Amino acid sequence: MEKTILFGNGINLLSQNALNWNSLLEELKEARIFENGNLPNTLIFERIVLEKDKVDLKSAHLAEKNIKDKIAVNFREIPTNPFYKKLFELGCKNYMTTNYDYAFIKCLDDTFEIKNNSTEEAYNIRRNTSILKNNKEVTKIWNIHGEINKPTSIMLGLDHYCGTIGKLDGYLKGTYEFIQHKQKIRVQSLFKKVNEKKYDGYSWIELFFTTDIHIVGLSMDYSETDLWWVLNKRARTMYNGRKKLIKNNIYFYTDSSISKEKEELLQSFKVTVVKVPVVNHNWEEHYHHILDQI
Repeated sequence: MEKTILFGNGINLLSQNALNWNSLLEELKEARIFENGNLPNTLIFERIVLEKDKVDLKSAHLAEKNIKDKIAVNFREIPTNPFYKKLFELGCKNYMTTNYDYAFIKCLDDTFEIKNNSTEEAYNIRRNTSILKNNKEVTKIWNIHGEINKPTSIMLGLDHYCGTIGKLDGYLKGTYEFIQHKQKIRVQSLFKKVNEKKYDGYSWIELFFTTDIHIVGLSMDYSETDLWWVLNKRARTMYNGRKKLIKNNIYFYTDSSISKEKEELLQSFKVTVVKVPVVNHNWEEHYHHILDQI
C-alpha cells in the first residue's frame, strides 16, 4: 500500500535558529500579557484576537488578519535542513504537513518545478502543491493548516478549526462543493467511495482511508481537532461494517515520554503508536531511526 507522510513542526526544530512557537505567541500578545495556563493554542489565539486593541466583533476579522500577516512574516525565513531531503527521498506520492512554511520545498534543487494548485482563500481542504520533473508530477504536498503565501489560510484559532471541521464533514457526507475550471463540482460521499473503491483525490482527507499514514514530528496536541476528528471518523467507519474495506494503517511515531492516556486514546482510534527513544537529547538520531522504520 502507498505511504503518505504527515509531518509537523518537530522537523523544523532540527534546523538552527528554529522558530519557537511559545515565544511567537508571547510576541503576538504585544502589550496584553496574560498567563496561558492550560489553554490550548486555539484558545490563546482567540483571546489575542478578541483583546487586540479592545476590538468589537465587527473588527475582529481585521485583528485576525493583522496577526496572521505577522505570523506569515515570522515563518517566511524558516530554513530547510537535511532531514527534509531524506523525507523526500522516501519517494512518497503525497506528503501532508501542518506547517505553514516551505522548508520542505526549499530542500529541492533546481531540477524540480513547483506548481501551487490552491484556489481556496481561507480553508485548506484541497490546498496542495505539485512537485514536477519534466512536466510530470513526482509528489504532492498538502498544507492542511494553510500556507504563508496565503495568510488568510493559516489555521490557528478555534473559529478556523471549527469551520474546517464543517468543511471536512461536508466532504465526507458528499455535500461539499467547489468551483474548478468555471464548473461547479460536488463530491460523492466518502462512504460511497469506500464501498466502490473509487476516489477522486480532491482532498487530503481521502489519504486517511486509502494510504498508510506515517505521522512524524507532530505531537498530536488535543487542539488539533481536525486531525482527531478525521481519525475518529475513520475508526467509526471501520466499526460501521466497513472494516474489511479500510485496509490502510496509521502509525504515530513518538518518544517514550508520551502519556499513557494519549497512547491508549490513539490506539482506540485505530492508530499504531511506535515509540522511538531519544538518547542524550539527540533528536536527529531519533528521526533517523524513525526513517529506518518507515
